Amino acid sequence: MATPTPVTCPEDIALCRSWLASLRASPADLPFSFVYDGRRIRGLPPTWKPSTSALRVDANILQTVHQATDPATGLQVRAEVLEYRDFPVIEWLIWFTNAGDAPTPVISDVQALDATFTGKSPLIHHCNGDFYSQEGYTPHETPLPEGAELAFAPSGGRPCDGAFPYFRVQFGGCGLTLAVGWPAQWAATFTGLADGVAVRAGQERVHLRLSPGETIRTPRMTALAWNGDATRAVNLWRRWYLAHVLPRPDGQPLQPQLAVAGTDTGEEFAAATEANQPRYMRKFEDVGIDYDVWWIDAGWYPCRDANGDRRWPITGSWRPDPERFPSGFAPIAAKARERGARLLVWFEPERVVEGTELWCEHPEWLLRANVPEGGHDPNALLNLGDPECRQWLTDHVCGLIQQGGIGVYRQDFNFPPLAYWRDSEPEDRQGMNENLHVQGYLKYWDDLLARNPGLWIDSCSSGGRRNDLESMRRSVPLHYTDYGYGIHPIKLSFHQALYAWIPYFKEVTLSWDQNQPGDDGRFDRVVDSFSFHCGMAAMMATSMDIRRDDYDFALARKMISLWRRAAGLLIGGDYYPLTPFDRSGEHWVAWQFDRPETGQGLLQAIRLAACAEGTFTIRPKALDPTVDYVLGNPETDHEVHLSGAALLADGLTVSLPARAGGLWFYRRL
Repeated sequence: MATPTPVTCPEDIALCRSWLASLRASPADLPFSFVYDGRRIRGLPPTWKPSTSALRVDANILQTVHQATDPATGLQVRAEVLEYRDFPVIEWLIWFTNAGDAPTPVISDVQALDATFTGKSPLIHHCNGDFYSQEGYTPHETPLPEGAELAFAPSGGRPCDGAFPYFRVQFGGCGLTLAVGWPAQWAATFTGLADGVAVRAGQERVHLRLSPGETIRTPRMTALAWNGDATRAVNLWRRWYLAHVLPRPDGQPLQPQLAVAGTDTGEEFAAATEANQPRYMRKFEDVGIDYDVWWIDAGWYPCRDANGDRRWPITGSWRPDPERFPSGFAPIAAKARERGARLLVWFEPERVVEGTELWCEHPEWLLRANVPEGGHDPNALLNLGDPECRQWLTDHVCGLIQQGGIGVYRQDFNFPPLAYWRDSEPEDRQGMNENLHVQGYLKYWDDLLARNPGLWIDSCSSGGRRNDLESMRRSVPLHYTDYGYGIHPIKLSFHQALYAWIPYFKEVTLSWDQNQPGDDGRFDRVVDSFSFHCGMAAMMATSMDIRRDDYDFALARKMISLWRRAAGLLIGGDYYPLTPFDRSGEHWVAWQFDRPETGQGLLQAIRLAACAEGTFTIRPKALDPTVDYVLGNPETDHEVHLSGAALLADGLTVSLPARAGGLWFYRRL
């Protein structure tokens, strides 16, 4: 039987509204809570005289605003709700503002979501995020019987560091997908009940008084309701994400991108120069590699250490190194534009290192963590919660973007910020630094995008540690981990989790199992089709050291052409994993991306190096059993016609040598 097409149906919308009806009409029953002056408050109290207004944002989104003010203290609470009409999705966030003339009583234990959802035999789908480990991005399915509790929180203040702010609560035949949109330290708890699940989620620590005029906010909560199984839930989410979350520079959804780079030997791009970048661009052109993004990573700024060596982690002087880029980035960006490509440049503005310009010139903008007696911390956190600091950074970086012709702004974040926020806070201001920083960070990105039309943002944080949904509304995660770029079983297991949540990410064509001792692990020694099969994603980054001339460039061009044909389906197709999650390397990996509206899709199967079985039967899903399909493998020029019924019943049996991959494109006849 074919898997039901994951198109929104009226039953999904009805389920969403039944679970979250209060978000539309009842301020007193809004599913959030907080403690105010020692008293737990749920929703907006009737004695605060709440008001409700509605605004049609566009044809598919209705915004409802509930607002109330405590007459005794002037605390104003505003709940902003977005209801989607084309998907079973509702989102909300809560703002707290002191509209009075004196500090408020203490606000604490703020839960952006505090609600109960009814259903039988709850099962929680969750993941452990990225933390530089082969164990990262591991999906889990945990039953939640009555009285059981699951608690989640990231490590150190980055939202995907050891935890993942995306969940599915599955009941028999239906469920709820939840996302905590908070690019900092969130916490969530799921408690099993006799007839469902109680869920609480919010900023992990809030215990503060608001001064007059001050505002804090909660995480943005996103809830998607679905009927059917978890596979249908995955693809409803992917479709909603593509329609409403994926950034649209120039008003169009992001398309597949091929990224390339070139530099001399050194730490990251500390050896990049105004002279060698165009030279390596020409080399790619000479060998027929047509790229979309020219990538300049860390180390382009003044970053000499005490010994005079350039080291990329010395961040805090944000200007092109005049020794290496006397004309800035403009000549390099112009060369990229000649090829129809964008210039990507790496930044890490929030980490300020001792001795850099920001450290010396603006110590008042820096937050510091406590260190043991006799210790020393050479890092500080740039306080984006300070409006003057944030405005300076916005103006300065916009100047670099506009003067340098930068088309992709890449922001990294290579240290945990939590201690820098918390260590300097008094008892009645706990959580304030973090909250203001989050507001400033999001405002900074919003302003970059507004002031630089067509710009898009790459979210990086020691890999993929800040890929919450609020960040993803403004960016894509081109670098989802720092671990295992060339370890195929590991990174393919990462893909299995990422495809289910974030359709657009970057992968590299590295194969560390082909490197010799002493090789630079950033580059492959050889071009082989296997590394390209394992490197397919929405963005592909080739791992060729363009200084060399001994690659099989013809094979590289062939595999890039194959990837370009597949990449649109990897982004926009419904996703079906066809093999269990596994990172042993001893089994085949297979998945399917299907567009039922057009009757097209692809099947990919990869036989890893340690896999003993030479044949594998791909068992596709979501096909129409009443029609015929033609399937073709462009690498072998083999084509076969099969009925949908036969494919669903018997599958497609394929043979590959060890360490090889195959793509079969199909279309409905």
